Amino acid sequence: MTTRHARSICRICCANCGVVMAIDDSRNAIVDIRGDKDNPMSRGYVCFKGLQAEEMHHGSSRLLRPRKRQPDGSYIEIDSARALDEIAAKLRLILDRDGPEAVATFMGTQSTLISTNLQFYFLQAIESSQFYSTHTIDQSAKSVSFERQGGWGAGLQDFDQSEVLLFFGANPLVSHSTMPVMSPDPSRMLRKAKERGLKLICIDPRRTETARRADLFLQPLPGRDAAIAAALVRLILAEGWDDEDFVRQHVGERRITDLKAAVAPFTPELVERCADLMPGQLRAAAQMFARDCKSGAAYASTGPCMAPFSNLSQHLVDTLNIICGRFRRAGDRAIADMVSAKSVAQAEVIPPPRSWQHYPQSRIRGVGRLGFDRLSSTLAEEILTPGPGQIRALLVTGANPASNLPDQKKAVAALQSLELLVAVDPYMSATAQLAHYVLPPRLMYERTDISFSIGLTYPGMAIYPMNWAQLAPAVFEPPAGADVVDDWYVYWSLAKRLGVQIAFNGIPLDMREPPAMDTLLSARLANAPLTLEQLQADLKEYPAGKVYDAPWAVVQPARAGANAQFDVMPTDVAAEMEQLLASSLVREAGAGQGFTHLLSSRRMQHVMNTTGIKLAGTLARVPYNPAYMNPDELEALRLQPGDKIEVASQHGQVQAIVQPDETLRRGVVSITHCWGGLPDEAGPGVNVNLLTSCDTDVQPINAMPRMSAIPVNIRKA
Repeated sequence: MTTRHARSICRICCANCGVVMAIDDSRNAIVDIRGDKDNPMSRGYVCFKGLQAEEMHHGSSRLLRPRKRQPDGSYIEIDSARALDEIAAKLRLILDRDGPEAVATFMGTQSTLISTNLQFYFLQAIESSQFYSTHTIDQSAKSVSFERQGGWGAGLQDFDQSEVLLFFGANPLVSHSTMPVMSPDPSRMLRKAKERGLKLICIDPRRTETARRADLFLQPLPGRDAAIAAALVRLILAEGWDDEDFVRQHVGERRITDLKAAVAPFTPELVERCADLMPGQLRAAAQMFARDCKSGAAYASTGPCMAPFSNLSQHLVDTLNIICGRFRRAGDRAIADMVSAKSVAQAEVIPPPRSWQHYPQSRIRGVGRLGFDRLSSTLAEEILTPGPGQIRALLVTGANPASNLPDQKKAVAALQSLELLVAVDPYMSATAQLAHYVLPPRLMYERTDISFSIGLTYPGMAIYPMNWAQLAPAVFEPPAGADVVDDWYVYWSLAKRLGVQIAFNGIPLDMREPPAMDTLLSARLANAPLTLEQLQADLKEYPAGKVYDAPWAVVQPARAGANAQFDVMPTDVAAEMEQLLASSLVREAGAGQGFTHLLSSRRMQHVMNTTGIKLAGTLARVPYNPAYMNPDELEALRLQPGDKIEVASQHGQVQAIVQPDETLRRGVVSITHCWGGLPDEAGPGVNVNLLTSCDTDVQPINAMPRMSAIPVNIRKA
């Protein structure tokens, strides 16, 4: 066996942990993979998901040739060039008949950086605005909060400068996604921070892996995040623990008066009662965060962003940072995104853009867009509702909307009704099983990439806690005889066949010959601090990536005339505060609405959304996604571990296998999302989106449905 070793970065999630692989060139296969101790970011850390790369690339479930659906539902293999010819012909028919808005794309977390751009530019080329992604059913509340409240041009204080962190429903030791806090190597980062004195406050219905290390842990009922944040804001302002100078300059007397009036009803006693917290816990959290510590920010994550009043929750969490002034100031070091357009951090308020107000309203419920995104919870209705603008073709890359869209039955019915559904997918996922064409892409170690970048989504936001970047060349070629394509190539080749021009980052692409990866990466890096040539040169000396000097990445003073202020309590947010106060979430301490429990979302360290749920290595560890409950409740309900239970919401029901979890509070059942297959398919596991609805309990602006803290009843099946 001829074995060589190669370095790269895992791209399953945004942490981009460094890996070292042993490659058997005689078999063109990974034979061993482990964390790269020389990587300055991950320092040898790699999670379970990254260690499944051998099966991901070489396992029997991977597709190696395109498939075309037959009238009877079966699939035949088809050459990729022929498949793209047929797809383009169907697109031309739909475009000529129904117009460009009849064609849409859906992007997920497994889409490459280049493909993400190409999808958007492809839609621009055909003059369609129908760009959907998982963003608007994940943490889009963060975008809404910025749009309504404004942002700080220099971003939040850095992790290594923080005395305290306050997490609402965040579990970075498993998710690696509380950016830029503990994305790579989170456990060791947290341990070292606590050794230097960092205080950690966690608010979560489960004593998560992260919460077990907290100095202060609050374990409320799910869905009370907005009320808890409101009570903390009230306490801090009432006690004078806010940053008075910062508030005076960047919020102003009128707005702070409006804020105080809105949070006044949310007394600690009221909120501790409705959230089922112990008396005094809110005051203790406010004291630790605002009185005793003067640096460090509050963060909300997937849990609050999927729960009721998610936009309001994020708004109030951001308000905590505003009234405590937890932002970088002029002269502070800023973290530079080395592979996105270079920007200067300014110590000033970016006024609320409210950009959604400037987009045309959609046909569905009068909603619009959030940034580039149409709203994914409306996608099924956009497909099913006849009339001008009805979507008839959908191209899906790096995503599995048949599993991850809320109201799964409606989503699947919509996907089945399409004239053309194309899935760029390496496996026969739930979406691929409905597609007319399945195009398998190259996987991460078969293609060249650069480290992840979020661009300028939020002011001053970074992915990593340092100025790190890495070029990741392809490590080996796809298996012999495979007919796989780069995911971005699908959009370039369709544009070529349709006779339209794609401009990548403003640079027109050659539409005769496929662009080289170097061409695309150079275009992606236009105006970035690093060029492709610099990354290629550094790769020789720093094969595990490099932490770059960025002397220019220092927060600059506010520009002359920059006097905008945060709008901490605009009228639409104040109206949501009144709705929250009148809701059962505040009036009752329980599930309410005749239900006994609240269904809470959670992540599992073995999978990334739907990625990995059918791998043999995963299923050997976790063959399904259990319904976790407190052991005392199993005893009270006369349930045994392994019993099958029925979990029923107002919208639907699922059958799941119950398991005890002593870290979970009573009154809660917790099931990982994105498992299961199609509604009538057996496993593995169950899909909790059968319990959700896109029509009720939906947030304004981003149309985010209630996907956590769902009232349910439980009985033995």
